[in-house]
Amino acid sequence: MNEKEIFQRANNKCELCESKDNLSIYEIFKSEDNDGYALLCEKCLSQIESQNFDEAHFNCLNNTMWSEVPAVKILSYKIWKALGRNDMIDMMYLTDEELAIANKEEEVIKDSNGNILKAGDNVSVIKDLEVKGAGKTIKRGTVVKNIRMCDVPGHVSCKVDGIGQVYLKTEFLKKI
Repeated sequence: MNEKEIFQRANNKCELCESKDNLSIYEIFKSEDNDGYALLCEKCLSQIESQNFDEAHFNCLNNTMWSEVPAVKILSYKIWKALGRNDMIDMMYLTDEELAIANKEEEVIKDSNGNILKAGDNVSVIKDLEVKGAGKTIKRGTVVKNIRMCDVPGHVSCKVDGIGQVYLKTEFLKKI
């Protein structure tokens, strides 16, 4: 499934709250046919990535938990679970495969001191790091804001001033 198909499927609206503002594609799970994505607005996405949920905003899940789209259903389940709403989870119907994906534990990413890192955290680089292919070095003490989790184990994705988008090993980072 490509980006255009996801926007068409979602009717150019957030697949959770139906907002049309600042939409982006969010990966819920990996799949061979690329159907593990949902179209989300900035408000839903920021709450999901920070794990800081406004329960009133997510009343929209009363409708989206019945979605025909597995990724949307699984995301609804995960949010209900994070909110501690077992009453809503009990009403949902997920196939065994969807339930397995929804209950799969996320990898915990830690910095050099063992602090848990989350999307949106700010970190400091603890060692000079040469950036492969850029011919530049990220100096010790450089502050990197708004990190993102990525698929590369032990790494985070971020933008570094003067260099751009890079993947950094978490063993060389310290949470601020």
